Amino acid sequence: MNGYLFDTDVISLLAPGRTSVPEGFAAWAEALDSEGRVFLSAVSVHELEKGVRLLEARGAQQKARALDSWLRPLVARHAGVILPVDAEVARVSGELEARAIAAGFNSGASDAMIAGTAHHHELILLTRNVKHFEPFGIDVVAASAATGLPS
Repeated sequence: MNGYLFDTDVISLLAPGRTSVPEGFAAWAEALDSEGRVFLSAVSVHELEKGVRLLEARGAQQKARALDSWLRPLVARHAGVILPVDAEVARVSGELEARAIAAGFNSGASDAMIAGTAHHHELILLTRNVKHFEPFGIDVVAASAATGLPS
């Protein structure tokens, strides 16, 4: 594949009410998406859904509804580019996570599965948390640098 796997924190930049979006990022992401070069991980869908449901549980109903109204169409629109954690991705993720842990770094299974998905599909991971993913030894780029990347 040729493209970018958007980490959960990058997807959330496009959520309603966000004000800290790097200049030009939304237009860059939209252009990339129109070229079929944006991919999402099923793990990110899990993390975003969990966030909505935790907001509900904490009584933030209005914010939860707004995010749910944004998330459902996002998932439907990108259904064809949401990459699953199948057996091969799980194997690669386990290998990457074990190497990172052996080197003294443990970011958890979610980050390992996102890293494994990007690595297995030969995608560049776009994230706001580069330090979380560098120990996995994958191609990773900071979202703040994204608008300077070729689309």
